[in-house]
Amino acid sequence: MKFGDLLANSEKEYFFIMHLSYDGTNKRNLWNYAKNNSLIGLDQPKIVKNDWVKVRETLKGTMGKGWVRQFDLFCTKIKKDDFVLVLNGLTSVLGIAQVEESKHSYDRNLSQTKEFFDHVRRVQWVKAQEFSNPMFLKEPMYGFCNTLQKVTRDSPRWSVITDLDVAF
Repeated sequence: MKFGDLLANSEKEYFFIMHLSYDGTNKRNLWNYAKNNSLIGLDQPKIVKNDWVKVRETLKGTMGKGWVRQFDLFCTKIKKDDFVLVLNGLTSVLGIAQVEESKHSYDRNLSQTKEFFDHVRRVQWVKAQEFSNPMFLKEPMYGFCNTLQKVTRDSPRWSVITDLDVAF
């Protein structure tokens, strides 16, 4: 089954892609935590020290527009039953998640221990690979340097990812 078939069966016209790292590091540990705890996450612990929805207006002037957009996507735009693909760099996918809850959670202790990210979403893994055995994309995701992005049908990323074989 292709990821596009899964989207069509779910009547979804979009999905999200995200990177999982602390500045490009610690990917294996973060992925294992995400996979084992059925979570995806986002973090900016030196700036966002509380629930994003509560602090957004006071912090948005101190953060770059890119980070505000990332937090808005993660905390308010991703909805229950949306699909999120966790990428490993630009060339492969570690997992495909379906979001289980309508709201994100905030847990400051996760980033203080560097175990995971403060802002989390509970997910069900539709497919979760071992870190050493990701699903490779047919072409790299050049230009995707953000943490999180929404992909719609008019995006050039659509066909690259919807063609991904997600056989179970």
